[in-house]
Amino acid sequence: MNFSTYLKQNQYATSTIKSNEIMVLNFITWLDKQNLEAENVSNRDLLVYIKYCQQKEMQQITIERYFNAIKLFYAFKISTGAIKNNPASNIKIQGIKRKKLYHTFTAIELNQLYNNYNPENIPHNQGRDLEIHLLIEQRNKVILGLFVYQGIQSSELNKLEVDHIKLREGKIEVPGTKRSNSRILQLESQQVLDIYSYILEIRKEILAKSGQETNQLFVSPKGGNQQSNYISALMRELKKQNSNIKNAQQLRTSVIVKWLKQYNLREVQYKAGHRFISSTEHFLVNETEGLQEEVNQYHPLG
Repeated sequence: MNFSTYLKQNQYATSTIKSNEIMVLNFITWLDKQNLEAENVSNRDLLVYIKYCQQKEMQQITIERYFNAIKLFYAFKISTGAIKNNPASNIKIQGIKRKKLYHTFTAIELNQLYNNYNPENIPHNQGRDLEIHLLIEQRNKVILGLFVYQGIQSSELNKLEVDHIKLREGKIEVPGTKRSNSRILQLESQQVLDIYSYILEIRKEILAKSGQETNQLFVSPKGGNQQSNYISALMRELKKQNSNIKNAQQLRTSVIVKWLKQYNLREVQYKAGHRFISSTEHFLVNETEGLQEEVNQYHPLG
């Protein structure tokens, strides 16, 4: 297996594979000029390579892209058994201005969003039957729970089926997608009763209203796939509670940031369903308390 095949197996886009191959080829060309073998490269050698890139007046963001490609290259080498450790794993490219993606909510704020969402207090749209309105809002609270406690992605909602809820175990199985891994997550105690009520009663009533038969966990009185509509409606209601609410991805970001304070990167990677550890590392940008660099002694600008 070569580097290209490794990237294909990990479902990288064709354009990404091509750019990574070019950057790694440039790196290997530099190694040849330095009479270095790729398998014997040290942290110090990589720091020299960073200096070399800076001398070529590369921008820091470009150097970071090169280094991400190099990290992938050594991950490939580990997968083949050629080396045991990734020499690039502990080096961070500093001096890059990063935009904070979202206001992140604390664990207390996430709890408040869930606990304050009372279906009976949600204003009733006069164009909608009151009974249907209450069924929809009770369903939406269950969805909200999965957003604020399990960090579920909106795109994963349609893949959830009733059998994915393990009430006796207090867990939910989240199926994998092309972009995410499957995982089993613990349900919070405050969710369980609402989920139980939804599956046992509310969902059945919604199905009766729509006349549809499906194993999907979340259903609509109108039938079909109404996911985007009910998520938008849920977000509008949440904004009335908290003006900082932007979208469902913001809630997921907040959950992942919370996890990063509690667990190591590998555990968070699993919980978030990330296929690559680099995806999890990106969420460190949103750490409101400011996480320290993993290895402070490696500072390319020093």
